[in-house]
Amino acid sequence: MNQDVPSDSKGSRISRRNILVLDPVDGLPDIAAELAPFGWHCFKAQQARDALTLLGQYDIRLIVAVIETSSHRCQAREIADIQRKHPKLQWLAVTDGILDTSCSWLLSANFIDYYHKPLNWCRFNDSLGHAWGMSQLARDNPTVAIDDAPLTAIEGKHPLIQTLRRDLEKLGQSDDTVLLSGETGSGKGLCAKWLHFLSHRRQGPFVTLNCGALPASLIQSTLFGHEKGAFTGADKRYIGHLEQADGGTLFLDEIADLPLDLQVNLLHFLDDKQIMRIGACHPQTVNCRLIFASHQDLENAVDEGRFREDLYHRLNVLRLHVPSLREYKSDIIPMAERFLQNIPGNASSLVFSNQALNAIQNYNWPGNVRELQNRIRRAAVMAEGSEISAKALGLDRIKEHNPDAELAKQRDNLDAEVLLKAIADNRHNISAAARQLNISRTTFYRLIKKCQIQL
Repeated sequence: MNQDVPSDSKGSRISRRNILVLDPVDGLPDIAAELAPFGWHCFKAQQARDALTLLGQYDIRLIVAVIETSSHRCQAREIADIQRKHPKLQWLAVTDGILDTSCSWLLSANFIDYYHKPLNWCRFNDSLGHAWGMSQLARDNPTVAIDDAPLTAIEGKHPLIQTLRRDLEKLGQSDDTVLLSGETGSGKGLCAKWLHFLSHRRQGPFVTLNCGALPASLIQSTLFGHEKGAFTGADKRYIGHLEQADGGTLFLDEIADLPLDLQVNLLHFLDDKQIMRIGACHPQTVNCRLIFASHQDLENAVDEGRFREDLYHRLNVLRLHVPSLREYKSDIIPMAERFLQNIPGNASSLVFSNQALNAIQNYNWPGNVRELQNRIRRAAVMAEGSEISAKALGLDRIKEHNPDAELAKQRDNLDAEVLLKAIADNRHNISAAARQLNISRTTFYRLIKKCQIQL
């Protein structure tokens, strides 16, 4: 390779820029000579281990991967290995022009652009220049970490996912409370982390508390803290989660499981931003943003008296619904491929069979993204050979039955009967009917709408 600094057609000197060509079969033997006049200096590697060695020795920001469709699944593992160690690299692909569905997933998930052979070198140089600029932006913005773990990207091409990303960017700029709704396993915790990262509090702590994971007797101490000697067993001061999140964000998951007496304390904190540790003599001001999440219908919880209506209205300032996995099934296979590639150890050498891909695509995924991850981890352990079969996923033994849906339907029928009787007893006087049932007019009208009762 010529080490002289080249010039363009006007005689201006072009600075040398390093790129790595990952080419397992020498599919682009002339790439170094073709790109040299544009100011690119090419290093070539056939395998991931050679590429990683070069990346450790030289300042390289771009990788051009030559994808042979006959072996693209093996190449996907090598690409994933490099990406895990060098997440800020920009990738372009060169293919032989024959793309099946799984190869298209590989390209869409990992590359900012791709070209078919034979190459138009001028156009290819333009894409390299664009990728070089993107790599500079990535270097100027350090990788975000929360709890010392890289923040997982919210990826996908489905309109629902693109809308979710846009909404997160908008809500991240606000300091108001956010209520995340969505099914269990849909990714509410990840969205909460992104809201923290996108806010001006990103340098502060991000603290999480699952309100349904602790006994009721421990939640107050865990949330608000206690002084030494405040109760039996309190042998030292404990800083509660609200205080731990001072200057940052507190994410309260499964907020519907918070006991009613603590809901009052939380409401007071939302109003005055002060806490009182158990056993303390004076209140303490805490500056943190609160993000709430629940897979339960909080409006139903209010109607049933399990959740305070005033707290519901106070925390429901900004609401964001996280879609279930079955609502954006077009993204499910690329997501499954990423999960498989990111499993450490021997699992990185595995690929899905066509039958496994069909099973993943056709399954309803009631457990959402969390279930998908768990199924893939299980399959990586149970797989025989280098290919994951549909049997290894274990989806054929899972009956997709939702007893909660049947229970909810029965409860709606009972609610409708009670409402109709109250309306009849009070001769269609809604205020009197609400008083008879000991609920507010607002709740009464909400139940009428929910039960689709025509007045």
